[in-house]
Amino acid sequence: MDLLSAKALLEAGKTTPLDLLEEALERARAFQDRNALAYLDEEAARQEALALTEELRQGRLRGPLHGLPLTVKDLFPVRGMPTRAGTRAPLPPLPEEARAVERLREAGALLFAKTNMHEIALGITGENPWTGPVRNALDPTRQAGGSSGGSAVAVALGIGLASLGSDTGGSIRIPAAFNGVVGFKPSYGRVSLEGALPLSRSTDHAGPIAKTVRDAHFLTEILAGEAIPLEGPQNPTFGVPLDFLEGRLGVGVRKAFQRLLEDLPGLRAEVREVSLPLRSAYEVYTRLTRYEAARIHEKALKEHPEGFSPQVRLALEEGLKLTEKDYRDAVAEREALRLELAKALRGVDALLLPTQPLPAPPLGTEVVELESGPKSHREAFITLTLPFSLLGVPTLTLTFARVEGMPVGVQVVGPYGEDGRVLAIGGWLEARLR
Repeated sequence: MDLLSAKALLEAGKTTPLDLLEEALERARAFQDRNALAYLDEEAARQEALALTEELRQGRLRGPLHGLPLTVKDLFPVRGMPTRAGTRAPLPPLPEEARAVERLREAGALLFAKTNMHEIALGITGENPWTGPVRNALDPTRQAGGSSGGSAVAVALGIGLASLGSDTGGSIRIPAAFNGVVGFKPSYGRVSLEGALPLSRSTDHAGPIAKTVRDAHFLTEILAGEAIPLEGPQNPTFGVPLDFLEGRLGVGVRKAFQRLLEDLPGLRAEVREVSLPLRSAYEVYTRLTRYEAARIHEKALKEHPEGFSPQVRLALEEGLKLTEKDYRDAVAEREALRLELAKALRGVDALLLPTQPLPAPPLGTEVVELESGPKSHREAFITLTLPFSLLGVPTLTLTFARVEGMPVGVQVVGPYGEDGRVLAIGGWLEARLR
């Protein structure tokens, strides 16, 4: 069941917050092997659900999310729950509750669990030596994606109706695509990250993972604290950056995406090829995010290096080696990339491209095979998503096909601030892909 359907049932008196919570808890028990949850206090959750149920019976609503069970990625502090961010290293000081979580709570959400994640959000596989791997919702031998893997798996399996995630280079979109759900990365700054554990302050985004585009829109308005009108064209024009995609897809995803492009004109959409070179995006992103991440975790890295897993520690140490000039140069190069993206978006309503080059790979995968040959897992997967975090533009992923029996996602990308347009076009596409 999706979020807004559950809300309608609550308002019609056909279910209660306690019923919805019990269903989520039952799903959590049934799918414990997926390792989606980092923290769950069933008794505390039931007490809160009982209070919300009684208030609903009396006609007292806290807000538009009253009694709807949601999960939260474990880098957002939630009152009464620990925050570990998937690491054994000490974290910088954090408040009792992050601002985005406060917005959900003020709207009446039943925040009943925290979700597992890639360590400190520095990775996209969802495999974590400290907490164990989050396993794919559809196939537990495959990756869930990261860093918001637990959130995506929870939503896919009905462990709560939606989840709050974060995205620095693809961390909402990659796991959403791997697990066949919807993920939305709003424009940079649209949703407050105040109080959350940062990874890269200039590139971090917060946003929802949900079952449907309309759920994602509903949650984004609540998280942002403002209306986001759905203003999109009836017959959208999609820009497809074929030069950017050259050599960056696997054979199966390439064929599925080509079929989608062939079908769109019959759905009364126009498809145009656009140029999106972004040649230096991967290198600029890596330099910028590692420099920022290393300084956020510098004290822990020096005093308790053993608290970070070897792979994450190495990335942070590489970040500490970068100079202020390296960082300033990356910031300047990002501005040139912004111009390339703006040019690609001229004359089209949104860009359209796959979220992932391949279906979710098996756990432990380090190298994958693309059209252009073997590539490291990180470069292969993050290259398709990182430009839109780096440049701060709204980007939605939703399932468009299955490859090897697994879901694959397509991204809808719009100009900065045009979140409503991206969500409207995503809703248009979702209705037709069904």
